Amino acid sequence: MKILAIIVNYHASGFISESVASVLNSAASGHVQIVIVDNSADIDEAQRLRNCFSHAPDVELLIAPGNLGFGGACNWAFNRFDSDMVLLLNPDAYLRGGCLPSLQKLLMSSDRIGAVGPQIFWDKRCEFLLPPSYPPLLHWIQPLLSIGVSPFGMNMISALWRRFAVHVWRSARPVRVPGLSGGHVLLKTSAVRKAGGLFDPRFFLYYEDTDLCIRLRQCGYQLWVEPGAGVVHHYDQCDQKNWVKKRDLMMESHRIFMMKHCKGWKAIPHKLAKHFPCYSPPAINVSAQFDKPFSIEISESLKKGWLFEWSPNLNFIPSAGKFGTGSRFVFSPDNWQLLSPGRYFGRIGSPMGVRTQQCFIWEKISAERSCQQ
Repeated sequence: MKILAIIVNYHASGFISESVASVLNSAASGHVQIVIVDNSADIDEAQRLRNCFSHAPDVELLIAPGNLGFGGACNWAFNRFDSDMVLLLNPDAYLRGGCLPSLQKLLMSSDRIGAVGPQIFWDKRCEFLLPPSYPPLLHWIQPLLSIGVSPFGMNMISALWRRFAVHVWRSARPVRVPGLSGGHVLLKTSAVRKAGGLFDPRFFLYYEDTDLCIRLRQCGYQLWVEPGAGVVHHYDQCDQKNWVKKRDLMMESHRIFMMKHCKGWKAIPHKLAKHFPCYSPPAINVSAQFDKPFSIEISESLKKGWLFEWSPNLNFIPSAGKFGTGSRFVFSPDNWQLLSPGRYFGRIGSPMGVRTQQCFIWEKISAERSCQQ
């Protein structure tokens, strides 16, 4: 069984060697064909990639004539090479030991499974878990978060998201899920072709993976997360300049996604949102504010088990999480460096319930990492 691993590069040559090495170390020689598509449209970046991989027999480098977007670059490689399975991996992510064999075993365990994903960690020590992929249902009801509904409605949706995330994070067995991230997923080639191809070319960046997951499910395929497989993805937010550009791309992709999939009852929240005033969420009850790496004393009632979450969004949809025990939580300098400049919210509560014990807010000023794609 041959695996095609596609890694799309966009000014990420400083990260991509670790990503490639993790794939090569996960399978026997000749079993995986790695294709790097360089979207940077930069001569120097292309040369750096050539210097790194010109003597790697299992690595093929494709230099795009311009920025094709994530979906376009993946489609280019997917249509050019034959394979039984396709691994999509971000250049700033790398597979942990045994990840690829575990994903492959689950993917091939049933004809009904079309795609599988790993447990996603944010930091190298694997303390923080990144959120599972956004369920399509939240796309349909998202407008309800912005219209003039009561805080109870927003809190209920946030609590449902938290319950779903905790279920995926804490499961010791494979978990069936409604969606998977295109940044780290293993797909059956036959399932992708049956679903109409890899990515809809209308999506330049964002929502292409959500659209693919919907099409796979419409064809009768299941999507699973294998908690025994792990990937580390140094996900961060962009600086303000890059975030504005990415936000515009996200909004355009969201518009295309809604035109394609938001029909029938799914369109009702969007129609309602046009007739109600915008909802301004109340200020959270903040117990502390930080502007540098910090530590927090855990209340007596949570010492036997707590969950710390952080998010750039006040409603914590989505959020990263860390489970722990004891009397202190530490947000280390190493983790602080992984953050891009911006404002963040944190909260601590019981992993079993939805009640938050403490809320926090912090802002990172200086930029220490570059933005991907």
